[in-house]
Parts: sequence; C-alpha cells; structure tokens
Amino acid sequence: MQVAVFLAAMDQTIVAVALLTIGRELDGFALTPWVMAGYLVAATVSTPVYGSLSDAYGRRSLLLSAVVLYVLASVLCAMAQTMPQLIALRIIQGLGSGGLLTLSQAVVADIAPGPSRGRYQGYLAGTFATAAVFGPILGGYLTHYLSWRAIFWLNLPLGVVAFFVARWAMRDLQFTPKPHRMDHLGILILTGMISSIMIALTLIGKGSSPLSLAPLALAATAFALFRLLAWQQRRASHPLFPADLFANRLSLLCCTIPALTFFVMIGSTVILPMAFESVGRVSADEVAIRMLPLTFSIPAGAFIGGRLMYLTGRYRESVLAGNAIVMLTSFALALLGTEAPWRTATLMVAMGLGMGISMPPVLVAAQMTVPHRLVGVMTATFAVFRTLGGAVGIAVLTAILFSQLGSLTPSGTAAGAPLLQALTDAPLPLLRDAFQLVFLTAGAVALGGFLLALKLPPDLMSRRAGVTGRR
Repeated sequence: MQVAVFLAAMDQTIVAVALLTIGRELDGFALTPWVMAGYLVAATVSTPVYGSLSDAYGRRSLLLSAVVLYVLASVLCAMAQTMPQLIALRIIQGLGSGGLLTLSQAVVADIAPGPSRGRYQGYLAGTFATAAVFGPILGGYLTHYLSWRAIFWLNLPLGVVAFFVARWAMRDLQFTPKPHRMDHLGILILTGMISSIMIALTLIGKGSSPLSLAPLALAATAFALFRLLAWQQRRASHPLFPADLFANRLSLLCCTIPALTFFVMIGSTVILPMAFESVGRVSADEVAIRMLPLTFSIPAGAFIGGRLMYLTGRYRESVLAGNAIVMLTSFALALLGTEAPWRTATLMVAMGLGMGISMPPVLVAAQMTVPHRLVGVMTATFAVFRTLGGAVGIAVLTAILFSQLGSLTPSGTAAGAPLLQALTDAPLPLLRDAFQLVFLTAGAVALGGFLLALKLPPDLMSRRAGVTGRR
C-alpha cells in the first residue's frame, strides 16, 4: 500500500518543478498550468467515485485497476509530443491517482480494528508526506540531469512493484458485492465545481487579482454548483456523498482540519525553496539539501503519531499538539526569516514533526465517525478535502507573494512580470517582508486548524470503537 500512496502523492508535486522545461520543449507555455490543474481536477473528482464503488464492490480489484491505469498513463505522458497530448494524458493519470490514495487508506480500515489503525495510517501518512515533499527535489534533479520525461518513466518500475505488492497484501481480503447505481449527474456537477475552483486558483497563482472578473465569476460558478450538488445528493438514490455523512458535524470537522494542515504543508514545499533561492541566495542543489529536514521529519512525525494512538488509544492530544507546533513554527519563520540555515532547519524539523503527528489520528477519527459501510466514502471525502487544501495553499500563498512583490517593487517591474523574475529583481528587504506575510498567513491558517481541533471530543475512540469494525 505504501508504494501506491508514494506514487500518487509524489506526482502531485514532482511535475511542478519541470513545468517551465516542459512548456519550452513542447512549445506550450500558455498551457503549462493545465498540466497540474487537469491532473488535480481528475484526481479530486475520481476520489469520491472510487470511495463509493469500493463500498459496494470491494477495494481489491478497484485498487489494482487504478494502479494499471496510472502506470499506463504515465508511460504515455513520457512519450507525449505536444502540450494538448500531455494535458489529456495527465487527466487520465489523475483518474488513476484518485484511486491509489483513497483505496490504500480505506483498506487499512478493512484489516485493522479501531485505534490500532493509527499505526498503519502512520506508515501511509508518512509515506504520503515524504513523497509530497521529496517530489520537487527529485523532479528537479531528474529534469536537470536527464529529462522531464524521466519523471514519468520513474512511475513504471514503481507501479509494477505497487501492483504485485498490493495484489499479495489483499489476497485474503473478502468482500460481498452489494447492488449499486452510480450518481452520474452528481459526478458531472462535482467535476464542474472542482474545475471552476482549480481554474480560479490557477489564475490567482499566476498573478490575477482575486477581485478581478474571471476569478470572481469562477468562484460564483463554483458556489452555484456546490448548492446544486447538495440538492442532487439529497435526491440521488446512491449519492457520492450520503446525506448522513455531511449531517455529521464530527465527520466534517475531521475533514476540515487536515485540509488546513495540507494548506500549510503543500504551500510550504513551494514557498520555502523560493525563499531559500531568493532571500538566502543559494543554488538549486543547496535548496534540495535544505529541504531535507522537512522531508524526513514529516514521516517521522507520522510514525510517532500512529504509534502514540496505537499505544494509548487516544487521538485528540496528537491532533492538538501537531497543529499547535505547525502554527508556532510558521509564525517563527515569519518573524525570524529563513536566512540562518541551522535555525531554519530546526524550525523545519519541528514543523514537519507537527504535521506528521496529527495526520494518522485525524484520519482514523474520520473513519470512526461513520459506520463501516461508509468507510470508503469517508476516506474519499477526507482525501478530497486534503487535496483541495493543498491546492488552495499553493495558490493563495504564491498569490500573496506575487502581489506583495508587485506592489512593493519601486520600479514596478514585478507587477507585470512572472513570479520568478520578481523573485530575482526585487530588493532583499522587500523580499523579506513579502515572505514574512506569506508565513504569517500560513500561521493563521494553522491557528484555525488548532481551534477546530479543540472541538474534537476526547472520547471518540471509546464511543465508536465497535462501529467501524462491524461488517
């Protein structure tokens, strides 16, 4: 399962560093945002579909099918000759990715009871975080020393291993299929809603004002489609998101908290390298080395969080502690800056541990807020929130950085220039101020996660220990 999670998580970040090279070689700079946006839309939309189908037909065959689809699409991406071809193939790859994450985590709920899931979810959460943070580093090296196509070829051996390991691990998993009808209209509405959100975030991330016509129109469209989706879910015989799922305040709480955590985590994996290169004036190779404290501390924290939950049977303390650490370290980076290597590395280790500690307990808690028949849907919903949180984090934090550089640079060159040019041209004091605001924003979001975690009941595990274990 860990190999499958590693595949999907790494691909969410590894391609981002190669976008400029891809756009140059395929002569499609204007379409480069869609290489990421198309993948994320497909992965996000397919996630609840996999969750719903797995509750009806079981996880084994769906997970193996998702691996095959993902690997085949990766091979075709490596051979793409034009930008439209690559975007279309990335959408197909995203459809496979949505199953890898959701079904791997849902399988744990099938094989592990109650709090003992924390240990296994800790392994998966650590793998996810390692892949997401390590992706930009590996992508940079592969693109620089080999080719951007090597990023996709890498998925072939990893995918083969994931297929046979998953097939062996689930060999004894028994499941009785249930009658099921897919909510096709709900899928279409969800696709439109997620697409509107992603396009708006892409425009903002490229420098458009959040108050300009296009982002506002897309936001209004997304809101209208959200209301339409809620209506459709109430009337559908087999909805993607059952009504009792969203009627459960705890379920929504357990999904929102990791969304805020991933806002900070995925956003930081993009912002920190920019800060190192622009403010610290370090080379790309050194940036990769300086990201290692965060890369390795997140899985370490996930392992600790999973073990603590397994040993104590408690979860709330880990979620609270993790979000508090992320909040404090984000504010510390804002106040102290990123120029002192050892101090920054220490803060990154603490931040990574905080992120990791909170992830396994909150996922297990989310699964335990629903009966076993809804575990797949719950895990999928959790993944949707998490993915959107990371996407919003990248867009919002880069948009803040861009707008600050554009408004603060006296020459005005940054206002209409690409972000990378602004990072090169802006004076050092102005860069420090811009990154300070970015990390203050991340800290405020982490504070929101901490305040929400205070609302979690301390006795959820003891109250619901037997609910999700029933077949």
